[in-house]
Amino acid sequence: MDEGRDTPDPGGSGPAVAAGVRLSEVQEAYGRYTEHATRCWGCRAIDERCDTGERLHRAYRQVDEDARRRLIGDQPG
Repeated sequence: MDEGRDTPDPGGSGPAVAAGVRLSEVQEAYGRYTEHATRCWGCRAIDERCDTGERLHRAYRQVDEDARRRLIGDQPG
């Protein structure tokens, strides 16, 4: 009866993504930022500063803002 539906895959650390599936630009940017921020001691420490983390966060915010503008029809340019 136990089908083990919630058993994590021991082979990988991230979520499973079906082959051929592409995440949105915003999801990919957020993923790069969070992957770095969760592994970097500089990002995790309150009194530290990480240039890479800040750059990835700014890039994510810019991609997100651009996507929102496209959704409402106010494209930059």
